[in-house]
Amino acid sequence: METEPLSAKDEALIDRITETNERTFDPDFFDGAHIVAAGVRTTDGSIYEGVSLPASIGRASMCGEPVAVGAAIADGYSHHEIETSAAVAYPMPAHDTDDARVIPPCGSCRELLADYNEELRVIVPVDGENRVVPAIDLLPTRTW
Repeated sequence: METEPLSAKDEALIDRITETNERTFDPDFFDGAHIVAAGVRTTDGSIYEGVSLPASIGRASMCGEPVAVGAAIADGYSHHEIETSAAVAYPMPAHDTDDARVIPPCGSCRELLADYNEELRVIVPVDGENRVVPAIDLLPTRTW
């Protein structure tokens, strides 16, 4: 998988969603609600954020990425105008770090991001550093 280095705009997106993650994490709700904050940046530089939403029925839970994509769509952007996505996880006691960190999208979110824009730039950790990869490259070969 070929990756690209982060731009200053990418770093700013990570900083913003890290702040959102720190502000919205709720350790007392569902044993740690809103563990993940995600953000998307549109082609004009607007940033939309979302947080993971736990629910008592697991199927009703939602990752941060679809919340962020939905916010951009609800504000009038087309799927082709969503250019970059990233997600940051809050450091939990069971994790191996005390710092918030960029995480890759889960399998369902990879599918969703690629459905909305196969060339969407997704920020992921690779060998200890954050890099950018097209959403479609995070999936196995699609035959449909």
